[in-house]
This record gives sequence, C-alpha cells and structure tokens, in this order.
Amino acid sequence: MLHFYRFAEDVPVPVPARETYHQREPGKGWPEECPPLRAANAFGWDLLSTTDLVFRRKDDAWKIDAPRDLESDWLYGASTVTGGKTVDEAETVEEGAPLVQRNAWFWDEDQELPHRVSGDVYRKISHQVKVSTYLFMFTDPNELLYLCEIPNRKRPYRAVNVLLDTDWYPASYPWHCVLELDDRCDEVKIPKGEPICRLFLVRRDSYFAQEMSTPEFERYFQRGQDWLQRYGRGDSAEMKDITRTYVKQQRLSSFSVIV
Repeated sequence: MLHFYRFAEDVPVPVPARETYHQREPGKGWPEECPPLRAANAFGWDLLSTTDLVFRRKDDAWKIDAPRDLESDWLYGASTVTGGKTVDEAETVEEGAPLVQRNAWFWDEDQELPHRVSGDVYRKISHQVKVSTYLFMFTDPNELLYLCEIPNRKRPYRAVNVLLDTDWYPASYPWHCVLELDDRCDEVKIPKGEPICRLFLVRRDSYFAQEMSTPEFERYFQRGQDWLQRYGRGDSAEMKDITRTYVKQQRLSSFSVIV
C-alpha cells in the first residue's frame, strides 16, 4: 500500500490514472482505442501540480517565474522528540513552527549538498527542475515506488524515471520529481492541477528471463491458435477480429485512494 501525508491541506492527493487524456476528433483508430495502451495509461496514480508553474529560458539559463514557498499547516519543533522522550514525556516543550518548501528549484552550480554537482555536469543538467509533490510517502516492506512520466503523452517536459526505496528510507521531507524541460522551448507552463508524474508500486524481488524450449514454444503457440479459433471472428484464412473479446477478457488493475 502507498501511505502518504500532505504537506498542507491545499496539496492534492494522488488520483487514479485515466485510460485516456486526449479529447480526440471523431474517427476510428486513435491510439487510445488500443486496450493495452489504455491499460498502461490507467496503471498507477497521478501526482498533480500543487501550484501554477512557469519556466522561462533566457541566455540558455532556465528560471522559474514567481517561485512560491508553501508552509505546512502543521507545526514542527525540535522538541517533538526530546532525549528519546515523546512530547508528553518531555519536561519542556518548545513551540513548534511550520515547515516551508519551495514549489520548484533547479540544481545549483558547483553544489555540494545533498550531493556534489560539478560545473561540467551542471551545464548538462541545467534544464532539469525539481518539483515538489508536497507529499510524504512510504510503502509496506519490500514495496518500492516507481515514479515516471505520464505514459503516451507528449509535453514540453518529461519526468525522469526513478525507483524509490520508500519501504526503508524514511525521508524527512516531501518527495519531489525531476522534470526535464525541452530545450527547444523558451517557455514551459504547467497549470495547477496538471498531472506532472505517474507512480505505482512494484515488489522488491528476483525476476528471471529464460528462452522457451521448442516443446514449450509449441504448446504456447498452439494455445494461441486455439484461443483465436474459439474467440476470433472472421474467416479462418484471414486475420481474426479479437478487439471486443480482448477487452472483455482483459483483467485490469485498480487504483484508488482511501479517505
């Protein structure tokens, strides 16, 4: 299960992904009519932009217009845990203060923390911007969080694919996603509420690939031919129509948010 906590009440919760994101003109054969593509589109949760974001490029340098700092609507204080004691057990409790995080920020040239970025590398990644999801997230044991681009969408930016060890790494800050801005553009706008990245759970496990033996392949191939004969429509000498049958037999994963 994905467990999350919002930085503030205005932060949108993850939303189940949708089968289609396009408003198409009338006609048949649009990519979104393909059942496997629709299944990929709808696999996972979308994380939405908490604020409007506008990035501009000038003299080959990207900047964010009107960066916004968001305050948490809960208080944090160093005395939340004092000497191994809880707040109720502590002798004195200092008044807490809200946390503050910027909505988006770029790499710093020659930065040292949280990891070093040398000048030559900075010039190669200066088009990358980190956008806060404003969500604290963790998963159950041996469940990892795969964060990636929204499938099958062309936009002037893309989310960098990452696999997060959220089952053991207790991040003390909201997770962010890294967006790569298209250097062919001078301006990139992301409206509030726009899906900026996709996430879903995967198991930490050992996975194997092995070529089938000839008898295994013969059984596999024959099973496919039997299925076509049973469910396909049309003359046996022609390509079978399996569209409606495929949809009926397709078993889709479901994603929801418990409130």
